[in-house]
Amino acid sequence: MPAVADETIAEPRPCRRCSKDALLNVHGCCADCIGDMGLRHVDEHGTWRAELAELVKSGAITGG
Repeated sequence: MPAVADETIAEPRPCRRCSKDALLNVHGCCADCIGDMGLRHVDEHGTWRAELAELVKSGAITGG
């Protein structure tokens, strides 16, 4: 894995669900929204997870 340059910093990205900027963004959703979906909106969470799984299987996104 290549080293990260010292001047590289994380930048907030808007959440597609709540539109708030967040440093942690997984497949377009911030951690707060992922947690909210998991606790209160189970069907939406299932759909989000299925989309994420397809992207990982296709190689469109990786953990690296």
